[in-house]
Amino acid sequence: MKKIAVIITRGGWNNLFQACEWVTLAAASGMEVSAYFRDEAAGRMTTTKIKELTMSPDYRGREAFVRDLLKKENKADLTKIMQTAKETGSVKFSVCKDSLRYFDLKVEELIPELDEVQTTEAFWKEAILPADQVLTF
Repeated sequence: MKKIAVIITRGGWNNLFQACEWVTLAAASGMEVSAYFRDEAAGRMTTTKIKELTMSPDYRGREAFVRDLLKKENKADLTKIMQTAKETGSVKFSVCKDSLRYFDLKVEELIPELDEVQTTEAFWKEAILPADQVLTF
């Protein structure tokens, strides 16, 4: 089975959505996927922040239109997208331990779709080194 590692750093909702969509597609194609949220993306992995549909500046003036479109297409709930990815195939979602400290977050605040909190070094050894491909978002 091919392995793919996905590093997600930017915290804009559209970036998180795109990364989760690619994770789902990779899992559906039979790949083993390890996704790692760090920096701003890790700061969004709480039960409250994950629901905020904040867009990057490139969507300025179109945010409401895009939000409505995503809701209409059932793509507005990142936790559901993450659950679907895990149901689709071999997917593991991790969050960076150091990034949690940067945002003063506690493990209890994190979404249940995350499988573990780990250091960057641990993700490097476990997911990056054996990966056939690495994607960054």
